[in-house]
Amino acid sequence: MKTTLIDLYAVLGLSKDANPDTIRKAFRARMRQTHPDGRPPEDAEAAHEEMVLLNLAYETLRDPGKRAAYDLDRRTAGNAKREQHREPTPPPTPQPRVIVLDPEAVDFGSVFSGETPHDQIITVRLSDNATIRYAWALTDCGDFWQVVEPQPYRDVSAVRLRLRVRPLSAHDALGLRSDRLRIMVDDLIVVVLVRINIVAAPSPPPPAPPPKPRAIILNHRYINLGSVWPGGETQEQTVEARFDDGSPIRVARVLNTTGSFWHVTSQRSMRDTTCLTIRIKGGPVATDRARGRFTERLQVQLDGITETVGVTAFITTPPAPPLTLANWQNFRLTCLGVIMLLSLLVLVGSLLFAGAYELLNG
Repeated sequence: MKTTLIDLYAVLGLSKDANPDTIRKAFRARMRQTHPDGRPPEDAEAAHEEMVLLNLAYETLRDPGKRAAYDLDRRTAGNAKREQHREPTPPPTPQPRVIVLDPEAVDFGSVFSGETPHDQIITVRLSDNATIRYAWALTDCGDFWQVVEPQPYRDVSAVRLRLRVRPLSAHDALGLRSDRLRIMVDDLIVVVLVRINIVAAPSPPPPAPPPKPRAIILNHRYINLGSVWPGGETQEQTVEARFDDGSPIRVARVLNTTGSFWHVTSQRSMRDTTCLTIRIKGGPVATDRARGRFTERLQVQLDGITETVGVTAFITTPPAPPLTLANWQNFRLTCLGVIMLLSLLVLVGSLLFAGAYELLNG
């Protein structure tokens, strides 16, 4: 095959000033497009001839010596041909169509085992924005992913595929994993890299400690009423009850308001308050009540929580009445009467003694 008759630059879709790196990339792209595996069986022979031509172009242009000789031969042959035939310069060869991917690779990033990440969308179109006659995903599922609602596409300007990670479990291996998605676009096959990094799920936070139950605080757990006697009363003693956290009290009440020697003089129950104030007073005491020191219990309930207050008193006999002016006058009269009675008795005794004496001596 005479290479001077073939435009090897046009075969690869390159300009004449392309560098070696551009030549290599163009060759690989054209080889993927013309590979017989991605084309119908009836086009296998034509694909083989195109691959032979591509290999010839790559082998010639990648070698600087061969490329320089080819360029020189092409210029010489072109000049001679133009001199002979005076034919116009042929129009430039159109650039071949290639598949454009957005993004070029599907990366789900780092995903915890047991977590379901967001779907990823990849868009496929042709480089010249031509209409895609037919397209479909050759592989609609992989090792860790799947195409959502796979279907063929006909006569569209672009193809949008939605990829979703299948549910991950604790048995999935950790680390970076990759797979490939193969897409057929018209007669071309493109391979898309699909990546994911499965990491261990973080340990759950420790459970929150249970809330501390509210407790009742009393300013006095025991009160002493002092001496109490039948018919008498003592001064009031005050007890305050509230919650330790200062929270409001919906219902506060005193369960027992009376005892054998004391009674509550304040309001028995309250609602929507922060403190219950209880005033306690000694008495009344029954006359036949035993004497001595006694202790009884007063029960306070705040929102269903009950607390006990000890009430102590010393039961005694009633004290002597205080000395008054009327009592002092009665006392003096009583003393005078007693003296007169004693004087009368002494006088009567003296008379009896004198009579008996004279009778005995006479």
